Amino acid sequence: MHEKVLLNKKNGMAVMLLSVLFYAAAIVGFVFGCILVESGPSALSLVLLIVCAIWLLIGWIPFLGLKVLKPQEALVLTLFGKYVGTLKNDGFYYVNPFCTGVNPAAKTKLNQSGDVDAGTGKSILLGALGLLLGAKNDGSAMKDAARNCTVEGIFDLTGRDLEAFFDENGAKYPVWQELEQEVAKYLK
Repeated sequence: MHEKVLLNKKNGMAVMLLSVLFYAAAIVGFVFGCILVESGPSALSLVLLIVCAIWLLIGWIPFLGLKVLKPQEALVLTLFGKYVGTLKNDGFYYVNPFCTGVNPAAKTKLNQSGDVDAGTGKSILLGALGLLLGAKNDGSAMKDAARNCTVEGIFDLTGRDLEAFFDENGAKYPVWQELEQEVAKYLK
């Protein structure tokens, strides 16, 4: 699967204002329709009353598509479990109201959304490196509570001129260094 960066226009404000305007018009239309029905039912007054009542019942659905992204944040969008795309630029967006938006870095203890502008996976690598170096993560971003995740890193230290550093600190110079950290979902 390849990442699809959505270049949607930042039209969240326009959709929000139109939705509020339609809601206000539906309230006025509903009241006006009730007055017309009470003074003598006609086809026009019944149609106006029904259309306004339907909008008042389902008019909240467009509000579900309003998404706000802060700087250095990304939002992965799925529609009924199928990947739709990723929003990467900050702004106020309108997307399909039935899409589910997930910020993949929001629930990590590392508190880094990463460099979402590049899209090269640096945030994943930096997060894994942080775990290897001892950062704490409770595994809340893991979907399956019964399983653990292991992060491993092997570092080639040859050609880095680090022998003097290791000698100064009384440590043996390793050619290869392997680090491993297990992330578990802690159940409360």
